[in-house]
Amino acid sequence: MCGVIGIIGRQPVSRLIYHSLLALQHRGQSSAGRITYDGNIHVTKDIGLVREIFNEPKKIDTPGNVGLGHTRYSTAGMDDIESLKRNSQPEYLVNPFLAAVHNGNIYNTIEMETKTNRIPRTVCDIQWLLLPMADLLYHKELDTDTIFNACETVMHQIKGSYSALFLADSGKNPYLFAMTDPYKLRPLVLGKHDGMYCLTSETRVFKKINFEYVKDIPGGSVIIIDQDGCIHEKQIIKKQEKPCMFEFVYFAKPDSRINNRSIHNVRVEIGRILAQEQPVKADIVVPVPESGRRYATGFSQESGIPIDEGLMKDKFERSFIQQTQEGRDKIVNEGLSFLRSVLEGKRVVLLDDSIVRGTNIRKIVRGIKNAGAKEVHVRIGCPPLIAPCYLGIDMRSRKEFIARDQKGNIKSWGEIAKEIGADSLGYISIDGLKKAIGFETCRGCIDFPDGYPLEMHNDVMNMFKADGTDRRAYECV
Repeated sequence: MCGVIGIIGRQPVSRLIYHSLLALQHRGQSSAGRITYDGNIHVTKDIGLVREIFNEPKKIDTPGNVGLGHTRYSTAGMDDIESLKRNSQPEYLVNPFLAAVHNGNIYNTIEMETKTNRIPRTVCDIQWLLLPMADLLYHKELDTDTIFNACETVMHQIKGSYSALFLADSGKNPYLFAMTDPYKLRPLVLGKHDGMYCLTSETRVFKKINFEYVKDIPGGSVIIIDQDGCIHEKQIIKKQEKPCMFEFVYFAKPDSRINNRSIHNVRVEIGRILAQEQPVKADIVVPVPESGRRYATGFSQESGIPIDEGLMKDKFERSFIQQTQEGRDKIVNEGLSFLRSVLEGKRVVLLDDSIVRGTNIRKIVRGIKNAGAKEVHVRIGCPPLIAPCYLGIDMRSRKEFIARDQKGNIKSWGEIAKEIGADSLGYISIDGLKKAIGFETCRGCIDFPDGYPLEMHNDVMNMFKADGTDRRAYECV
């Protein structure tokens, strides 16, 4: 899961992309980067947060009326500093000039290695979009038909999820173009302002840079934009869209919309349904900040139990997308304070979005009880996570899930409640989640393998069987 941004027009784009990256920081914290183009290539990328990388004016303001940006959440390659630095995006080639950023996960990487004679510079799966595309555009006069044909060829070769942006130049007129996977697993939206056009992961970007939302890009589509604002669009592969349910549960910011559904409203509705499905007698509803806030609002409204702020968050980093368990632990240990005046003597309903490994929620429950709470009842806005995501969320092994025991069996909710120290535990049902979101989603991590698109079932089963090494399963098959 990453954040992508591309802007093209007749004005410099570097500062707009910088502010867009700040608005997409929540989608990736391991590295960030930007490329702008004016006949010369201007690129800055590194490990760390956006403000840390773009820390002086000469890095923020660079020439070019077209450019790409990226915040990376690693789902390929190693997680050491050198690997994260090397795999940062945007990635680009000079012969032909082609730059790319990618949100998603290509899982047939070993097969894609045979599709090109070019040698990848990184192990990031962006290479299996960039290199075959470059082969198909090499020595061609760049026009919309050439780009459509190249994208169609690549889309029929790759497997996985992708909302990918490209920047190419024929020497006359640079193009910004994008392609989305047939199921639209990763979001991509189009906005405009004063003759400039923007393609990005979330609608919240448009509010930050004063662009107007135009549309969500459909699944299986290619969209091409030139500097004059001419837009060409074609749906190459048409299937029923199945956007990732975890976008609604966790990744997207509450002020964004996906397929015209407010993320804020979806999460409040999840909380309402959760209160109906998993009622509890309690004195206060307490959200885990900031991830549980909307769920707690809905739960409180439906149950009539008052909401209160029993926890305070001191850090703005997201613990789930830290690259190591040590990093996740540090965020939890240093980032939360417990308000004894709110919690002491109370029966607490604790609301959060999901439980993956159980590390965070276990420490939070213990902290609430140490602050004097009589009972802690945990309610979760996502059904139990039971299988790895092979499409862009870094849950790499089934051994990571608290919902599975050492033998791979699914645990009861009571067993999990005991492990995290809670007096009770309740998850929303899969049907309840579907009702709250309002349309079909990919839910392979909570309903394996049936929750994945049907044509992926054999692939995900093979990857599930290959699970067990330190590498991600799709890097082994």
